[in-house]
Amino acid sequence: MSYAAILSEGIAKADLKLAQICRRLHKKGFSMHTSVLSKMKNGKMPPGKDALNIALAEVLGLEPKELRIAAAKETIPGPLYNLIREVG
Repeated sequence: MSYAAILSEGIAKADLKLAQICRRLHKKGFSMHTSVLSKMKNGKMPPGKDALNIALAEVLGLEPKELRIAAAKETIPGPLYNLIREVG
């Protein structure tokens, strides 16, 4: 499943508005505008950094590993991602 799909599904299941999520992220030290979060969940913007993905997962009640791996798949070049999987 793509990062955007996981994020979108997580937002729907959490039953939170984007503004509520952004406020909760702010309490965790992340400043994010609702328009940026919307673009991320619609796949119009690349995944955020790892620390943000961990915080998003916590806010949404998701398994952080799933969101983090999806983000890595989309941001790390394919050959490097495959190499990491082989070694790890």
